Amino acid sequence: MTMIMTTTITSTNMKISLFRAAMGSLLLGGFLHFSFAQEFVQDLGSSVVQAEKPSQAILEGLREDDDLKDKKLHRAISTTIAETIKNEPDVAIRSMGPTAARPVIKGLSGSHVELTEDGAFCGDMSATSPDHAVASEVLTAHRLRVLRGPHILLHSFSAAGGVVQVERNDIPFGDSLFHGYITDYIESAQPGYATAVGANTSVMGLSLKGELSARRMGDMKTPDGTLKNTDIENGSGAVGASYALGRFRLGTSYRWFNSDYGIPGGFIGGHPNGVDIEMWKRDLTLRGLYLPASASSDTLDIMLRINQYHHKEFEGKGTVGAEFAVNQRMLLIEKTMANLGPLFGLKLGAELETRWIEMGGYVFTPPTQSYGAATFASVTTSGWRGLEITAAARMGGAFFRPHESVVADKDAIEDRNFALWAFDAEFSQRVGVGKFLTLDLFRTTRAPTIEELYNQGPHLAAYTYERGNHKLDAESSYGSELEYRSYGDLFTWRATAHATYFLNYLAPRATGDTNWSQLLPIYQVQGDKALLYGASTSIETAAEQGFRAATSASYVRGVYHDSHWSDMPQIPPFKFHGEVGYIWEHIRPAVYTDFALAQHKVDKYEERTPGYITFGIITEIHWNLEFARYTLVFRADNIFDADVRNHLSRLKSVMPEKGRNFSALAKIEW
Repeated sequence: MTMIMTTTITSTNMKISLFRAAMGSLLLGGFLHFSFAQEFVQDLGSSVVQAEKPSQAILEGLREDDDLKDKKLHRAISTTIAETIKNEPDVAIRSMGPTAARPVIKGLSGSHVELTEDGAFCGDMSATSPDHAVASEVLTAHRLRVLRGPHILLHSFSAAGGVVQVERNDIPFGDSLFHGYITDYIESAQPGYATAVGANTSVMGLSLKGELSARRMGDMKTPDGTLKNTDIENGSGAVGASYALGRFRLGTSYRWFNSDYGIPGGFIGGHPNGVDIEMWKRDLTLRGLYLPASASSDTLDIMLRINQYHHKEFEGKGTVGAEFAVNQRMLLIEKTMANLGPLFGLKLGAELETRWIEMGGYVFTPPTQSYGAATFASVTTSGWRGLEITAAARMGGAFFRPHESVVADKDAIEDRNFALWAFDAEFSQRVGVGKFLTLDLFRTTRAPTIEELYNQGPHLAAYTYERGNHKLDAESSYGSELEYRSYGDLFTWRATAHATYFLNYLAPRATGDTNWSQLLPIYQVQGDKALLYGASTSIETAAEQGFRAATSASYVRGVYHDSHWSDMPQIPPFKFHGEVGYIWEHIRPAVYTDFALAQHKVDKYEERTPGYITFGIITEIHWNLEFARYTLVFRADNIFDADVRNHLSRLKSVMPEKGRNFSALAKIEW
């Protein structure tokens, strides 16, 4: 028998404890797995988690409270996805200017961190090189989430890194009569604007979506002057439709993204005039859902995504220095079962992927066809005295078929096959009222990328001469994470500690040699034993009115397991974010600070970075009228124009990051 819970939360009962909400769900919902087809609401003191997903575990529901969405997303919006989520625990930015920026999680970057849009791959080449931008407009995102724990394996083999989920709902499986929004964003440190407009409607089972966005921003201003050739011009759009036919939901969407942006030059190792990059991406998605009559919370989900990506790098007077063309196909099948005896939230799935990549210009990687296949499963069960166990596994393989090329090293043209498997088990114990202690144990694996296997030559936009290694083995590691969460009437806070031991860590390392024909430092991909460990914490007041304070801090350390335990490259330093403000009914002013310590624990040929501290001011204004919601966010970052050197930036020795920056966001929703 399915029970329906309807909880009305008002301002007078916002201090209901997590214990009451959780225990009420356990008793009335049979350890949650009977009633999650309906809306589940938990009051956590500082926020409300609403889950319309079937069979969602308590811990997964609590972690959704960390997502950037609604007001929390509006106040963080910036130029890129990476800059928007930079203050999340364990997150840093790898960058090569303000546009070519990508998230780093727990010190891991590149293909260790996967970006998804509406549950499928983002489909760009941002993981392969620091000069490649993420092909996604942050202004049109409805939610950003850093996925943690076993559910990473539903999307990726890399449980040690993570997944950044971008939710857009391009296929509108909703039933709202009409919904729309207009968002505008401006800033001064990279002078320009961004705007987005979208609308959804649904009539007689047919739902439609349309969306357009544009971004045009100039060169980045720093405390040391303007960093030339860092301008950006983006355009994107999406159309989507879905139809309800009995127990079937059928939908399709098409999304396009165009971008022209610059990579600066004019210094040793860089191109004299910088590099201009033109990039476009096209995504076609077909999706079908089946909802059985026996259990509306059980679903069968089938998704096909077809992706095309094209990327050119121009080096002065229109000369193409590098060109990339990618055609990618993915088929995803996922079955969710809400209740199977003592198990709930059981998900079974399979994924097939093909990828054809060609490279031109001064890129010496052979055209390569690659294939990927994986099956995965995750399940949750409730044990004795508040113990919740979630386990996930992923098995599959990656297959690379390089083709002969006149520019590629013929000795490196070798087919490679990799068997992959990963496992993650998470034990979450309720240790008090609103208090949870979680232990996550995992084994992870990752196949080398095409570039890591076969690349042999200069990459001028990235200021490197890159050498792959076609004899590489798959990367593998074992790790654990210990997490404590506490939700109280006064504070909510979390603390984590993590460690991962890599049996074969794949990363490009500076060799200390130089390719004198291009004056470029040589980077060689190699596999080494390595240990990566760290910790993070965040604390936030629980009040919905009055005084508000929030802090977060992250630290990570990486060392190679050699005779001297030498430091790994590109590891972010300790960072801290603190904020103090006051909440009235519609207005939320606050002041905040960010600081990072100097990074002196570096690889043999890596440059050290000094620490920094910045201060900022933010004011949010939110109000609701009968037919619309209005949001205004005014932010002043780095108000004292401090010299900020991002340790993970390829430009840190040339110019600092953005200086004093004034920005504003305005949004209307109806």
